[in-house]
Amino acid sequence: MPAQYDSTATLLDATWVAVLLSERDVAAQIPLNFVTNPAVSVSAACFGNRVYDRTAAAKCFSNLLAVGYRRLIVDLYWSPSRRTWSFCPVSIPADPAAAASAQDSHGHTLYSLGQYKCTDGLDPYTLAEVLVGYFRDTNSQLTVYTAYILLNLHVAASDSKPDEPVHTLSAAEMPSETERVGSIIGTALGDFIYSPAQLASDRRNLNNSWYRVEPSYMPITQYFTVHEDEAGIQSTPDGWPSSKYIQLAKRDHVLIEYGSVDPQLANYNMSTQDNLVFPPGQLSSKVPISMSTNGTLTSGCLYEPGDTQVSQTNSSWAMSDHLPVPEGLSTDETMSSVSKVLSNITACGLSPMLNTTLFGQTADEQVAYYRNISLSSSWAWAIGEPHDAHYPGGDGDPKYDRCAIMDLTLDGRWRSTNCTEQRHGACRVGTSPFSWVLSNSSAYFRNVSDTCPPGTTFAVPRTGLENSYLYKHLLSLPKSQVDPSSSDPVLREVYINFNSLDVTSCWVSTGYGSRCPYASDPQQLERKTVLVSAIAGIIILLIAALTLFVKCNANRRSSRRRKRAIDGWEYEGVPS
Repeated sequence: MPAQYDSTATLLDATWVAVLLSERDVAAQIPLNFVTNPAVSVSAACFGNRVYDRTAAAKCFSNLLAVGYRRLIVDLYWSPSRRTWSFCPVSIPADPAAAASAQDSHGHTLYSLGQYKCTDGLDPYTLAEVLVGYFRDTNSQLTVYTAYILLNLHVAASDSKPDEPVHTLSAAEMPSETERVGSIIGTALGDFIYSPAQLASDRRNLNNSWYRVEPSYMPITQYFTVHEDEAGIQSTPDGWPSSKYIQLAKRDHVLIEYGSVDPQLANYNMSTQDNLVFPPGQLSSKVPISMSTNGTLTSGCLYEPGDTQVSQTNSSWAMSDHLPVPEGLSTDETMSSVSKVLSNITACGLSPMLNTTLFGQTADEQVAYYRNISLSSSWAWAIGEPHDAHYPGGDGDPKYDRCAIMDLTLDGRWRSTNCTEQRHGACRVGTSPFSWVLSNSSAYFRNVSDTCPPGTTFAVPRTGLENSYLYKHLLSLPKSQVDPSSSDPVLREVYINFNSLDVTSCWVSTGYGSRCPYASDPQQLERKTVLVSAIAGIIILLIAALTLFVKCNANRRSSRRRKRAIDGWEYEGVPS
């Protein structure tokens, strides 16, 4: 029976839905390689108890996707005797009667293989089936996110010697072309994959790819190199599309990369006929990090004072090499400590990677722990913000806060505030991602853009690293302009160009008076999307049925038609 995506694990809170949606939208035009997303080791999150059960695994995959993990790090094991890939580190025995077994809670046979317990059929198709369900379930403009899969390849131990090292495979034992993981995953997810072939094609002619769509879908060019030939054709050697282009223009959902490959698979051919999987290092660049006792990064942070160019930060596809999870603390103490660490990692321009089984429980057993880690990787809003996510209201209503400020007392995190407060604004210098100045004077939100100095524009940080550059710049200003310790909010809070004045929870970065692209509250849009799709389907069926009826009726009538003329008028009569 195919594995199903189980969407019962949700974010639960309207505020968190608004956080993830607003961060996705504000970064919608940033190239994919500069946007941070939480990563998780599937081996740690789903199989930390060394039980490889297919039903539990499908639930675990579903939970991780549902609570916001965009990068899944997957370990797969090739069994040369069975010629299959599996999540289990040991080959399932060819003769089931020869292995000790038991029944799991779902009635499946669990084989005891050394230190592991594994069910048959837990293979790449299980993950692919869950992913397909997830992509179809999150296919509206409101719910779509880009996912990334990193495949680490290993050789499964023999079921007769599960704890012994594996030998180097001969040519005959290696996977054939159709047995390679890229071919298997590519076949299963082909309709959803943005591939290396597509990237190469898009890069060769930007005029017919990223620049052909409407401006709001185009990636921001300050993040990559652009060349133009004599014919005016633009190309890039290093650029990546934006998530908005991938999700809404291309209608793709996932990028897949090979990670590490065991020495026993040294001759593994990573190429596939359709070029669907990126080679190692194309979608991830692990950055070693170290931290002080208070969670501040002492090495690995990509923020460098004085850097103004993206090329100087080297943050393309940057990912932390681990997520420190302290031992010996209570659950609440640990989550609080990890939350601070995550905040610092994303502020430094790195995607955090969780490679630990939290409190000895996997994500199918206790998804709340994993949800908290995922949500703590948010780089923009302070905890509990934006606090108007579940309220109605509008401009001028003093009870509701619909404009965003950077709060310097919260390490540069954002809060929602009333738009009729007077504050200075954050102004971007030219088009530079990392250069900022403060507006000349304080003003209401609707007028802040008029107070930015010449050559600058009222703007909003679009990534964690951009946010750090703005925050650090503000802290460097004289206390007469900015003072986090002041009792005057004008000195410790700064407007950024982000508001939800049109629709609650729908945050836009295109200035005062901008409309929400979703046209309704995000809490209700999914149901509206489904309804509209259903109505459209019914209309199409009705049109098809009517067309068929009219054609059939016309044919019948033409075969029986008799025309008679009376006083110059023609009419169709019934034949005698």
